[in-house]
Amino acid sequence: MAAAAARFSAAAAVAFALLRTFAVELHMTLTRVFVYCAALGAFGLGIAEFLSRGAVATQSEPPEWIEVNKPFPSFAMAIPDFAAPRYSIWRHASGSGRKDILAFGEPGGATAVVEIHRPGADAEVGDTEDITASISDLRLSAPVSPRTIDTKFGAVMVEAFTDRAPAGVRSCLRFSRGFEEPRLEISGWFCNPGPELVDRGMLACALDRLSLLAAGGEPKLATLFARAEIKRSFCGQNSVFVAATPRRADWIEAVRDPKLRH
Repeated sequence: MAAAAARFSAAAAVAFALLRTFAVELHMTLTRVFVYCAALGAFGLGIAEFLSRGAVATQSEPPEWIEVNKPFPSFAMAIPDFAAPRYSIWRHASGSGRKDILAFGEPGGATAVVEIHRPGADAEVGDTEDITASISDLRLSAPVSPRTIDTKFGAVMVEAFTDRAPAGVRSCLRFSRGFEEPRLEISGWFCNPGPELVDRGMLACALDRLSLLAAGGEPKLATLFARAEIKRSFCGQNSVFVAATPRRADWIEAVRDPKLRH
């Protein structure tokens, strides 16, 4: 009887020791799991905070120029052998600047872009960023010295450059003409489909076709185009960029050519 009691007591002691060891191990395991979970939670919170700050930073920097939906054209321009231009209007985020852009042609062929920029009070004429991403993205060669061409808007600065596109080398001319009163800049570029040089006379004829459709309550803008119409020249029809300026029945033409009384 005493031997049986001794064996039971020894077995109980072993079982108690095993339970105690198991409890210690369980406690240590749970502690490690808790520490790991806490570390993962802290890491996740850090990532979430980083992403939220990035989102806030992105939201706090709105685009500088915003495209206008369903733009109402203020200007018109027609170039023979080109389809009607794609017309877009962009307004500055501050509401004090506007760009009207007429884009002709398709990539790989003859293309042209004409931009009429009316800057706000805080911008300088000629100090603008090209939102069409057409000139800045072209692979330009070293340009020749700038020259001027005569147009109905007066002397226009021109500069030759080469577009070394994957489809082939294209010869181009970019142009710019700024006005102080009203504050306005007409700029853009013309590119031939190949290496043939763009004739400056062709560019002048094309710019003579730029006309005003609506002054939008800006009498100085209307006066600028009315005076330019008086100096307009007419061209032949030997090239895509050369054709007679079309006759129009708008208010400028009515002032220019009044009907005679019989």
